[in-house]
Amino acid sequence: MPMIVDPAAPLIEVPARVTSPDGYLAAIVDPVWAGVVLSYDASALADAGNIRQVRIVRQDPGGRAPLPVRSADPAWAIGAVGTAYDHEAPLGVAVIYTATPVYADSTTGPSSALAVTVPAPVPGELRDVWLKSLDEPTLSLRAVIVGKPEPAAAGRQDVATVPGSPYRVVSYDEHAAEAYTLTIDVPPDAVDRVRRLLRSGVLLLQTRPEYVTLPDAFHVPADITGPLSTGRLGASGGYQFSWAVEPVARPDTTGAPMRIPGWSWDDVAERFATWDAVAASFSTWASLSTNGIT
Repeated sequence: MPMIVDPAAPLIEVPARVTSPDGYLAAIVDPVWAGVVLSYDASALADAGNIRQVRIVRQDPGGRAPLPVRSADPAWAIGAVGTAYDHEAPLGVAVIYTATPVYADSTTGPSSALAVTVPAPVPGELRDVWLKSLDEPTLSLRAVIVGKPEPAAAGRQDVATVPGSPYRVVSYDEHAAEAYTLTIDVPPDAVDRVRRLLRSGVLLLQTRPEYVTLPDAFHVPADITGPLSTGRLGASGGYQFSWAVEPVARPDTTGAPMRIPGWSWDDVAERFATWDAVAASFSTWASLSTNGIT
């Protein structure tokens, strides 16, 4: 039977909150920071009182094995309720999150799973690359790439001459990760923020899947130059920063605390004068830990 499609019909919007079939795991995509808020609530389980932690992993397309979510390896889940924030999910592709409760005796319970997609920068947008700080996510920002990075992978070879043979022998190892120099353009009001971002430790560079020459890369910026005035972006001009990107392995996630952009205990202290005021504004610990998102 043919399907009739109305071209004038509005597109179906992606739901703001995605829930696992059993209702225990929920994910809320954070489009402002290109992250995912994860909320686990298995308080309806008969043995919920024995749950102490929850471990959440993420399966990326083409990934060999699920990756632990940095703030949920594991996360505390007293009373079978816990939260996490994933600032590292690849952009523009569907990923699968799986949450597994951990009981007081270290055994595990039934898993819950769901799939979400974090939007990538739309083709044609100038700010097409995300630079995310692992330790200070509030410094993360989208920027304009200048020029075309030229990745190169250094070889790891030892060569020796063989007497009586026209050929030399080569011992070799895995090639180094593709390294390149990245240049971005930012407006004047972002200069100080970029300065701090580039010196905040490990960064994650991300862009949309179509940028095959720039895969997601954890790195510590090296050989930073800038800000260099370009005379663009208005009367004050734009500014360029350049640095060397040499990818490193994903930093260990074991026991890492939750870091959510724009929200910390310092923010709580600035907004509320007393703990009673905090309790009056957030009905649950999950809501407090995510600034009311969950």
